[in-house]
Amino acid sequence: MSKKRLYELVNEYHIGTELSCAEAMFKACNEYYKLNLSEETRKMFSVMGIGMQTEHSCCGAFTVAVGIIGLMTAKEGETDVDNLEGYQMISELTDYMLEVCGTLHCMELQTLKSEKYDNPCHAIVEAIAKKLEDMLSNNFFTSRRINSRCN
Repeated sequence: MSKKRLYELVNEYHIGTELSCAEAMFKACNEYYKLNLSEETRKMFSVMGIGMQTEHSCCGAFTVAVGIIGLMTAKEGETDVDNLEGYQMISELTDYMLEVCGTLHCMELQTLKSEKYDNPCHAIVEAIAKKLEDMLSNNFFTSRRINSRCN
């Protein structure tokens, strides 16, 4: 049996469940990358769904993806204000979202149309998961950290 892709896990956690986009992204990343993050960490990310519970803020799935990038690129034991690797990946993810969706704003994202899903959030969360997996797997240093967690 082949290993599921990140977007497949996100879809399992998001589509047909009560989980928000943020919770689905968190749970999928935690499982996929074998992060072993705690229940307390899940609770911290849980309020980021639905535009941080307001619809007037940034997409929750995007926000969690940014947190995962930070987790995967920050150096151990350092306050990493010079994390160019992480900043470049966040910039790339932001540019991707703006190109594909035109916005990061939750309320505006909810008005988009999807050919594949009735709920546009499902398509957006899937797209973020695909891009995140691609970026993390194509980055040499991050890939080494991911592989050491998965082995």
